[in-house]
Amino acid sequence: MILGADWVLPMDGPPVRDGAVRIEGGIIAEVSDRLQPDRRFGDAVILPGLVNAHTHLEYGSMSAMGDGLPFSPWIEQLIVRKSGLVRDDYLAQSHAGVHACLAGGVTTIADCSYADTVAEAAIAQGLRAIVYLEAFSDQGDPAGLMAGRLDALPSHPLITPGISPHAPYTVTIEHYQQLVGLARARGIPVATHLLESERDTQPLADLAGVLGPDTVAIHLVRADPGAISLLAGLGVPAVHCPRSNALLGCGTAPVPELLDAGLALGLGTDSPASALTFDMWDEMRAAILVARARAQRPDALSAERVLRMATIDGARAIGLAGSVGSLTPHKRADLTVLDLSATPFLPWEDPITAAVYGGTPDRVLLTIVDGQIRFNRDGGGADTEPARRVRAKMLDR
Repeated sequence: MILGADWVLPMDGPPVRDGAVRIEGGIIAEVSDRLQPDRRFGDAVILPGLVNAHTHLEYGSMSAMGDGLPFSPWIEQLIVRKSGLVRDDYLAQSHAGVHACLAGGVTTIADCSYADTVAEAAIAQGLRAIVYLEAFSDQGDPAGLMAGRLDALPSHPLITPGISPHAPYTVTIEHYQQLVGLARARGIPVATHLLESERDTQPLADLAGVLGPDTVAIHLVRADPGAISLLAGLGVPAVHCPRSNALLGCGTAPVPELLDAGLALGLGTDSPASALTFDMWDEMRAAILVARARAQRPDALSAERVLRMATIDGARAIGLAGSVGSLTPHKRADLTVLDLSATPFLPWEDPITAAVYGGTPDRVLLTIVDGQIRFNRDGGGADTEPARRVRAKMLDR
């Protein structure tokens, strides 16, 4: 299969005008302006599939619940909304979330899964996923339970299992040590919510013994220069969630400082409960706006850099840079085609800027994972009625 467009954005090099991508056996075989495409998309760009580096698909029907509440009461309401839900409810939300990601040009997610349903939904629809199983100290023996949960997780080439000690205010240091030790014994990644809100009162230095290149730090809104230096010294990657942090009134992460310190930094939508949607295009624009407003500098974060955060840098942050995140020969064939014909960005000035500012899920024409078409704008949508019923169930309480 050879797909062509006005521009190809490989992300491992400059944009290719009138370029094409050749896919063979589920991998990228070639990117060139000399290929003859089987199918060419006019007024469009081909780019790597987006990497949503932090999601909670199982909360997909909880948009705007508790809107306007401070962080702690908001968390408490989220717990109330979850009470009474059964596994099928979480699975319905996961399926709807997977479809929303694929329809929005996302080919890889890194999800913190509460009810262990995300892997099943991702396998069914063909979405690449790191599935971090969430753990809390109030489970009693989270590490003991985790071993069994990991063993029960479906095995599939698109799924990477992981562990997520939820946050320092819900997981003790002892349990962090046990959970991270279990992950390292199994050779799987870790992600944790860190320095997100006023609830994060645990000194970061207390976690220095468990943090490392295999432990992704999510949020870092309250990262001061000392914390940034500590994280950089330990090689800890990070994920920025600007819409979630802004909507909950937590603030925004010091993105220029994190980048200047050399942290691998990805971009994530978090859950619709705090960020409204799984729309990575909105997330990219939000990242630019809040970074420039915070720094009071228009060069604080560029469109090119935020697209890297949503592709190649996001893949690096979650440990998948060797296989996804750029249209590099021999990487997996994960890509998306974005139509910009109905935007004000034509004729072209800069295809990267046009994609970041003009991209929306409605303009995604095609999403391919592992060389397989997983979303086709002409192919109809998914049945989201089960997820709507879950939302109605929560609203009834």
